[in-house]
Amino acid sequence: MEKIKNLNGYQKGILIFMIAMALIFAVIYPKIIARVGYRYNDAILVPTQENGDTVYSGKIKGEQAEFVVSNDNTVTFNYGDKSYGQYTMKEDPTAIPEKEELAERMKGIEIRNGDRLVFRGGVLDFGDSYYLYNEDGTLDNFGFSYVSSDGIERDENGNVIDRMEPSASTIYELLNEPELTHKGEAYVWFAAVFICILNLLTIFFADELFHWDLAFRIRNTEKVEPSEWEIAGRYIGWTVMTIMALVIFIMGLC
Repeated sequence: MEKIKNLNGYQKGILIFMIAMALIFAVIYPKIIARVGYRYNDAILVPTQENGDTVYSGKIKGEQAEFVVSNDNTVTFNYGDKSYGQYTMKEDPTAIPEKEELAERMKGIEIRNGDRLVFRGGVLDFGDSYYLYNEDGTLDNFGFSYVSSDGIERDENGNVIDRMEPSASTIYELLNEPELTHKGEAYVWFAAVFICILNLLTIFFADELFHWDLAFRIRNTEKVEPSEWEIAGRYIGWTVMTIMALVIFIMGLC
């Protein structure tokens, strides 16, 4: 308590800020980690069952979003006031790219959005990962995009890219029990708290640490006083470590 009383306003401010930061994120982290679902466009869509259908719902960029995977193996996606689908997928052995080396291990599929063909080719599924090959043997969704002068993102052929429109990979995943995940890692919270504790120790025992460091090089360190540069360095270090802890807290939620 005596140490706390001897702290100046800036030191107490950092102390209060770090304690508040650790407590606030201690509440946020469990909530984020507990939200398990399908990851789409950097958002977590939580699955529920509705009349035999699986609905993955949540918010993407502030707008309500949901995938509806029907028990008849169709997929629709609703985002705000826009709707995509119905998407269907069927097996077709003739869609497998014959010239591909791993063709024997592929399964031929065809994905459509209504009557429009979205993908036709083979899927090489290893369980924990998969690859979609177009009928001509090229990898699906492999290309580059750019943002034109009008601010619209386009692909290499100049076609407008709608980032919300589900890809063939997304439809394939949803119709094959997609892997569920969550944001946030608990160990990152502990790492950030550890930095906070180190920072607090350097604040409480700044002079002791200063003299302890000098004891390896000079005698009578108790008579040595820190210079203005030394004191300024302490404040810079305390500030940097506080910011570092905040950044780690935030990154751990991504």
